[in-house]
Amino acid sequence: MVNDILNASGVQHRRGRFPHPPKGAYAVFFDNVTLDGPDGHPEWVEKHSVMVELYEPAPDDAAEAAMEAAIAAAGLEYEKQDRFWIQAEQMYQTIYEFDYTKKRRT
Repeated sequence: MVNDILNASGVQHRRGRFPHPPKGAYAVFFDNVTLDGPDGHPEWVEKHSVMVELYEPAPDDAAEAAMEAAIAAAGLEYEKQDRFWIQAEQMYQTIYEFDYTKKRRT
């Protein structure tokens, strides 16, 4: 689901890190999963807690709007941190966090 959302945003993305970051805006995401469910089948329910780090060489309102539209289109509520400058990377970063639950079918 995370890849579908980020594909819809149009922003280049990878899980974990970009060994060679692309030019322009890009995103790195982390997907923490907790298994839950009835006794004997805790794997039937996956609770995902996702963090997306959007990196921009210059403030890019269009990239942020695309990210927000893609998350909202998936029907998810999200938290957004204010854009801030990372001196060591010479990049701006905006962090999005959202949760979703996925039920596995037997």
